[in-house]
Amino acid sequence: ILYQTRSWPAIHRAKASFELVPLKYPEGFQDFKNLFRPCSTLRLFLPTLLPDENAVIYMDSDVILLRPLEEFWGFFAEMGDKQAAAGVSFVPGYNKRPQV
Repeated sequence: ILYQTRSWPAIHRAKASFELVPLKYPEGFQDFKNLFRPCSTLRLFLPTLLPDENAVIYMDSDVILLRPLEEFWGFFAEMGDKQAAAGVSFVPGYNKRPQV
């Protein structure tokens, strides 16, 4: 994705930043490696992986935005430091359970 963003118009590149962070599970959570793939479980540890960030929007690669992403940032101003928000799609019949 880092290389693909080079072709974005400058106005959009100025609104985004990317940083490659090593993938590592926090101490005491090594067993999470066996639940799902790293991209699925490591999102649970974003506060640990990105300690210098005070807000993060995580989206799967198959998400399509219908409104500007900047609008989501406005919601953070209304939240306290102990809150989190999430959105999911309902998929009828999906009942996959992690194998431990």
